Amino acid sequence: MSDNQEDSIRRTLIAYSFLPFLTPARLRMLREHFGTPPEVARFATGAIAGQLNISVDEAACVKNPLQMPEIAASVNQLRNRAITWIDRDYPYLLREIADPPSVLFVEGNRSLLGRDSIAVVGSRRASAYGLSAATEIARSLSEAGVTVVSGMARGIDGAAHRAAMNGSGSTVAVLGTGIDQVYPRSHRELARELATSGLIVTEFAPGTPPRALNFPIRNRIISGLTLGTVIVEATGRSGSLITARLAAEQGREVFAVPGPIFHPGSHGPHRLIQYGAKLVHDIDDIFVEIPKLAGFARGEHQKSIPLPEDEPLLQLIRFDESISLDELATLSGSAGHALAENLFRLESGGLIRSVPGGRYIRSP
Repeated sequence: MSDNQEDSIRRTLIAYSFLPFLTPARLRMLREHFGTPPEVARFATGAIAGQLNISVDEAACVKNPLQMPEIAASVNQLRNRAITWIDRDYPYLLREIADPPSVLFVEGNRSLLGRDSIAVVGSRRASAYGLSAATEIARSLSEAGVTVVSGMARGIDGAAHRAAMNGSGSTVAVLGTGIDQVYPRSHRELARELATSGLIVTEFAPGTPPRALNFPIRNRIISGLTLGTVIVEATGRSGSLITARLAAEQGREVFAVPGPIFHPGSHGPHRLIQYGAKLVHDIDDIFVEIPKLAGFARGEHQKSIPLPEDEPLLQLIRFDESISLDELATLSGSAGHALAENLFRLESGGLIRSVPGGRYIRSP
């Protein structure tokens, strides 16, 4: 692919964010049924409209969103503040979810998207106990070098961001609004700090105001960016439980902090624990469930693990495409206990990771 072709695709992917009818589900169908933007442009407008259940006029916009001068101008202004699906620094974990966003608008330290991270989310109406628990967990994670991801909401989210910013792991805030919209308004100072010491991320185009329907949509990014999600206080109808469900559907770990049995905010975490979420007393309870973070528990997060030059199995596992256990057995000539032992050793060392479907991929 030439540089011009790549730039054209990037610009089109950014432009898609300005088409509000292109929901995450429709973007997924667009990729699955029509392919890349140049391939989409070759299909008939009627075919696109029928497959995505949109109007013919909307389908014409999908074929060439840059034909609209106001969108083209906005894309040119934002191209350096956007990470698209085809960019190398697009978060590898986010690629694995069912409906990854085509573009992320970012402000702050974008290298945090490549760090190992854990989500810490919970009630907007948090108790003193909940705020204390979120602060301790987020602070400890960040001091260990793990990035904390949350949604910049009141209560638990805000406490997690503030506690994490002073550690080496820092923090990522995923918005349900445009990158230029601060919600709630009381978090304007927090947003300024995040833009300096952390990272703000959103898939919504600048100018997008807070809408109730967008917050559950952004929750899939909170869980999708992370290795696991910790729920600290949540009522039975809390949006945090949506994040927990999405994390489970994405094959990520779900953790819950227990609370007083008579407090309404304990209902959600206790139900999650009953359904199989890991109870969290301290961050070691998180690290023990995620082998990739085992080194963090021992305070070794700053040590790099050298690639074994004599490990043929490692050369068969790619960074950009997963491989099945059967394929590995065939290509390596190894099977059974020997293959499983080697895979366990490489995964424990953080060199590879398992993904849903019994497949493996190289860790970045």
